[in-house]
Amino acid sequence: MRFRKLLLFLACLCTLGAARAQVAQGGADLAFGREQKLAIEYMHYRPAQWESERVHEFESEFPNQGGLVHLYFTNVSDGPVHLRFWRVNDQDESYWVLNHLVAWARNYKGTLAPGEMGVLELNALDGAFGEGKPFAFDWVDASWKPVLHYETALAKDPVQITLLRVLPGLETLEIHVRNMGDTPVRCESVEIVGHAAETVQWRGEDLPVGGHAIARLQLQGPLTPAALIVCRLKIREGEQDRAILAHRRAFADSFPIGTWSVGPDEYALLRRHHIDTMVKGGSKSDAFFGGNAARYGYQAIVSTGLPVNVDMVRDLSGHPAVSCWMLQDEPDWATPSEVMLFADETVRQADQTRPTFITLCRNSKFFEYAPIADIPCMDHYAVTAPSSSKWPQPYGTYLEETGHYTSDLKRASEPKPIWIWSQAIATWEERPRRPVPTPEELAVQLLLNLGRGAKGILWFNYEQNVAERYPDVLASMQGWGRVMRLLRNEFLSAEPVQLSVSAPDKVDVAPLLNWDKLILCVTNLNYEIHPEAYPFKQFESVRIQIGLPAWITPAAALAVGPEGVHEVKLKTMKGVAQIDAGELLAGKIIVLANAAETTADMSVLFNEIRAEETAE
Repeated sequence: MRFRKLLLFLACLCTLGAARAQVAQGGADLAFGREQKLAIEYMHYRPAQWESERVHEFESEFPNQGGLVHLYFTNVSDGPVHLRFWRVNDQDESYWVLNHLVAWARNYKGTLAPGEMGVLELNALDGAFGEGKPFAFDWVDASWKPVLHYETALAKDPVQITLLRVLPGLETLEIHVRNMGDTPVRCESVEIVGHAAETVQWRGEDLPVGGHAIARLQLQGPLTPAALIVCRLKIREGEQDRAILAHRRAFADSFPIGTWSVGPDEYALLRRHHIDTMVKGGSKSDAFFGGNAARYGYQAIVSTGLPVNVDMVRDLSGHPAVSCWMLQDEPDWATPSEVMLFADETVRQADQTRPTFITLCRNSKFFEYAPIADIPCMDHYAVTAPSSSKWPQPYGTYLEETGHYTSDLKRASEPKPIWIWSQAIATWEERPRRPVPTPEELAVQLLLNLGRGAKGILWFNYEQNVAERYPDVLASMQGWGRVMRLLRNEFLSAEPVQLSVSAPDKVDVAPLLNWDKLILCVTNLNYEIHPEAYPFKQFESVRIQIGLPAWITPAAALAVGPEGVHEVKLKTMKGVAQIDAGELLAGKIIVLANAAETTADMSVLFNEIRAEETAE
């Protein structure tokens, strides 16, 4: 009798195991005796992490032990599915959200038609969402019955879509893919779900370990502004075929060169310093939006306020001078992330023409806040400014800290572009003898941010009375503004890439890779933290050796800086480039381009940009 009971018990376990296997694949749910109406296509998991060894942040008493979960699911039933709430590990949504174990959750569509895909974002703080933890997920529909059951363990996919770039016109996209696993990968196909492609081109579709690939899609018609873009990448990994998905909203990406405050008397001056974006609210009938924005060529980051000024958003909706909607500046100090999600959703309902934007300052909070907005941004100033990190001196910290913060923000924000507030002309008085950065300090912070993947730079700040006292910093902003205008499309299309790099000690080389160029942001880290200004020891000759991606065969090698464009010596052999970059005081940008005419073309464009500085 006992033996028969044991056999019956084992048979039940086998039946339950088979049921769970079928549930995970979207088949019949034998355990619950009902059909699955939804099927999981992909689960993206990203554990919360940030730099804590080289950056000492004043961390929360409750550090983030969770991560981001993105669930992609499809209605496989014959009728519509009306989603009501979700469960994780047998606990309802209310348990996780109301107990602040999940910071926030966002479901992009409450009702799914047959064949339609849905996306759910869970931003979790609790250790139950830590890497390797079991994850059992249920969707409950309007009948109060589960329509999806899915079980797995939370694990980061070694193959990641790092950037979904949308070009002007919303018809062309570039998709960057990174392989951080220990198995080579073949990219088989890529698509934007629900949109037919006219052409698909690839660079580096055979991804080695540590490799990078880029796909360029030309769609048959433009995307709808603000519509959810879901990218499906099919790969072959060993003998396994599988798909990876990523998403963002459809807005054309741009590279701003901005600052916070620009007064009417400074409009012409700062345009000659290549600043084209500012923080500015108002109405479509005021002097700025009514004429000055178009006259001087400015875009506005419009602060929506908290609570959101819906009337202002609706009034300015679609105005060509609006770049984006700023939800809040540094909410990660005191404003709960679920409040910021509500602000973001409010703006999205009021306007479908421009992306939302948020500025953060604490790298230990990036994973909680950055995924809320379309354009995450951060500020971290290395000299003379108050900060959330612990500085070795009251007047400054290591300049490379800003690069660590940018890397942390990018990791939390992929596949969306990020912007960065980079230090400029603002006086904080922590360093009384020099309350603003020197030109060298400004340049190094800027290039560290660009080299870590920034897709826009906002100077903080421009203050007229301070600029008059420190004209060298204003000249530095203008010089690097020339460089960014020259290379803004290259930065928009390029992603940080892991390559074998050899350079002198204390020289940082950050490679960025795009369709036909390898861009190196080279900075001098041989300096001292000093109460008046960080003294730099100049390198008289810098030689860099770097492994080249398969599709980069440089016919031109040039250095770009505030002074102009000039060729540098280059030798290539067996996929390795050796570059003689010359002297290095603060920083410079090296461009290796496949097209031989790049040097001449960039020289002409640089001279045109510089000529605008004196044009009437």
